[in-house]
Amino acid sequence: MLAAFCWGLSAVIAKGAFDRGITPEQMAQARVIVAGVPLLAYLAISRRDLLRAPRSALPMIGLFGVAMVVVNWSYYVAIDRLDVGVAISLQYTAPVLILVLAAIVARRSPGNVAWLAGLLTLAGAVLVSGAYAGLATLDGIGLSAGIGAALSFAAYLLTAEAAGRRSVHPATVLLIGFAVATVVWGLLQPWWQWPFGRLTDAEIGLRVVAVGLVGTLLPFLLAVSAVRVISAALAGIAATFEPVFAAALAWILLGQQLGALQLLGGALVVGGVVIAQLSRTSRPTPVEITP
Repeated sequence: MLAAFCWGLSAVIAKGAFDRGITPEQMAQARVIVAGVPLLAYLAISRRDLLRAPRSALPMIGLFGVAMVVVNWSYYVAIDRLDVGVAISLQYTAPVLILVLAAIVARRSPGNVAWLAGLLTLAGAVLVSGAYAGLATLDGIGLSAGIGAALSFAAYLLTAEAAGRRSVHPATVLLIGFAVATVVWGLLQPWWQWPFGRLTDAEIGLRVVAVGLVGTLLPFLLAVSAVRVISAALAGIAATFEPVFAAALAWILLGQQLGALQLLGGALVVGGVVIAQLSRTSRPTPVEITP
């Protein structure tokens, strides 16, 4: 939930950079470097043992890094082609997708309580984001991108959970994931084309750093740590607090008003997360993290 708060705050911080000419794709590309460099420096100085991961876990961590790129790229395409509320709601179908996948792979239902929690939080995300207002103007490419965002967000949580089951430390997962994401972004958008000159604007520079640290490094570390002790589905359900936090912060910081349906949606998300705690008897065995 703290990760969701950071992501919601990041959305408000990033908006100012977008208004000053930084594109969402450029912000997504920069955030992995801003987050990865201090993490690498810290581990190189204090925890060199965490600079490597077991070979058996590398493919899974590689997929985790690719999922980070895809979820950001597809989400930004979705918000460019659809109403923002629709894009957010599509992404947060991920917890329900994880429940469906668990039911198919394990051939058993995660339980009625988990299904109820997932559906409540999804309904709440739709109301908070105002997605219902944009359903009449759906765009095929945008809809496909939104579905891609949901699938890649689910993949991000599941691969992080799988890496944790292989006893890989969250910091190691993130470091290698950021490295993979940096390479992928470099292929999609060559780094020399990034508008570094805009960083001379102090406000843009501060916003890029804030998105990288507050909106990327901290919440990703929290999320990867979370799936070591709770299931990916429950972590995804908790993450649906992001649109609630984003709406609340936009109300406080940007003066955007909250309507009755948004308040109802927030209550549904809160209720769904609380109910999800009742399904934790089926969570994976926690993995010990050596400090």
